[in-house]
Amino acid sequence: MNDSTISSTQGKATRADLITAGRKLFATSGFDGTSVRALTTEAGTNLGAITYHFGSKRTLYAAVLEDGLRPLARRVQAAAASDGTARQRMLAVIEAYFEHLAERPDVPRLMLQEVAAGKEPPAVIREIIGTVKETIAGLQDEGVADGSVRPGHPVLTALSIVSQPVYLTLVAPMLRSVGGIDLSDPVTRRMTVEHTLAFVDAALTPRAGA
Repeated sequence: MNDSTISSTQGKATRADLITAGRKLFATSGFDGTSVRALTTEAGTNLGAITYHFGSKRTLYAAVLEDGLRPLARRVQAAAASDGTARQRMLAVIEAYFEHLAERPDVPRLMLQEVAAGKEPPAVIREIIGTVKETIAGLQDEGVADGSVRPGHPVLTALSIVSQPVYLTLVAPMLRSVGGIDLSDPVTRRMTVEHTLAFVDAALTPRAGA
């Protein structure tokens, strides 16, 4: 292995360490509340590493958001392209959300930080959430056409579908301490997913005689 290969490997490892540190710190303290020193200390690297590898803290933040949201968008699109009626595929989208958020609990916290900031969301969030919205809206149009989904506002439908697993993930500590529901337990999480799917399925099903 030559020097350039070693340097490239080390550089990729440092970038990954900084993104991992950003996932943890940005999710708990937000962008403004997280210092460069805190990030580099958490990543175990030097103060100049963020500038060297990302150019700025803002660019690192965008990379952290993309790291969490891009795989989510891929899972949503895969679920939307699965077999079944449009309503069944919309339910598959919800399940994909649950699985992703169970694996990446930093993602809803990052999203909450953006909501709490009250600012224009970063471009990566607008792009990926826009893709998710269009995917769900397309499924709704298909469902209305094939009779499996009741008509409704596509953006509000998308928000309603997305908010269920996001909300439950955000309130997981309260559910555990107050309701005795531990979403980290696979059996309990499966029960919660099935409950949510049944709830949303009832909302999507066309009304008799409508």
